[in-house]
Amino acid sequence: MFESKRYRPTVARVDLRALRHTLQVVRDHLPVCDGHVMAAVKADAYGHGLVPVAQTLASEGVDWFGVAIVEEGLKLRDAGISQEILVLGGFLEGSHQAAMEADLCPVLFRQGDVPKLQSLAKQRGAPCKVHLKVDTGMHRLGVPMADLGAYLDYLSGFPDLIVDGVLTHLPDAENVADEFTVAQLQRFDEAVALVRARGHRPRWIHSANSAALMMNRHSTTPEFSTLYRPGIALYGEVGAAHLKGAWPLRPVLSLHTAVSFVKVVEEGAQLSYGRTWTAPRASKIATLPVGYGDGYWRALGNQACALVGGQRVPVVGRVCMDLTLLDVTEVDGVQEGDPVVLIGRQGDEMITAEELASSLDTISYELLSGIGSRVPREHIV
Repeated sequence: MFESKRYRPTVARVDLRALRHTLQVVRDHLPVCDGHVMAAVKADAYGHGLVPVAQTLASEGVDWFGVAIVEEGLKLRDAGISQEILVLGGFLEGSHQAAMEADLCPVLFRQGDVPKLQSLAKQRGAPCKVHLKVDTGMHRLGVPMADLGAYLDYLSGFPDLIVDGVLTHLPDAENVADEFTVAQLQRFDEAVALVRARGHRPRWIHSANSAALMMNRHSTTPEFSTLYRPGIALYGEVGAAHLKGAWPLRPVLSLHTAVSFVKVVEEGAQLSYGRTWTAPRASKIATLPVGYGDGYWRALGNQACALVGGQRVPVVGRVCMDLTLLDVTEVDGVQEGDPVVLIGRQGDEMITAEELASSLDTISYELLSGIGSRVPREHIV
């Protein structure tokens, strides 16, 4: 057997101290003093490392974790996470028994799940707690408002299913114009009232994601908001440019590598696939051992900057699967082994995930969660 050792300098550093800080910032901004937090840790904790992130948050007293799929919840249980785990995407076909054995909580919206959960609850001799999702306007998952009464009628025939939570999702909470979200919240309050009127006593009522919390868009009635679902804010990022600086967040992840090769190309040399960049003068080019195979997007070529020697330098030519080129002509003395920051701070300069995402016309969520599995995560405690 060959020894497992890291040779490539490309690494994502995850600052768990910053994670603790952002959790406290979120808590400081909850609209009620006794509000509870469900940390969204789906998609490998937005690329930050599912288990170390969840363990850190659990040690800080987080009550709930939100995952997208059963497999993520099982991984948390295997790692010793005992907190409540909500499977936001529901239990997909074939996963019900394993999920219930692991005491994962489903988001319920499909009628077909009801008899399966009832049968399994009967078998284990204990009721199954569920969170009922209501579609108030995103039109993705959830029971449509118009069908909620009939759905509750159907649920009444399955006494071993306990509606312990009700939730919805707000797709546009960061929008400066808030009419759509306000209307959603009004519909959600109506939905919760209807659930209660049918005899259910849900403890956990939740709608607010990071943007809703930062924009103060959530129910103002405490009984209609007992749980909050921060996601991107926990990782020190914001979902919209106008929210930058609204809270004292710190980015949790930084992406690092080092120069692997340096060369000088003549004026007029055309670089990388498609020859999309032409050297305007004799240019010193640094090659980095990172590329779109690691989640550093191909489209960042000729768009992004990196940090070398505390200076911003342009990414030139198309990013390749495994390699990226920088024009370091203006930086003195660049040589192989010099550290490079792709996301994060070096000296007085900083490149944020939001900055890179903006140049790609996407969001920091996609950029961070897309950092590939062959990039090791170093968790700094």
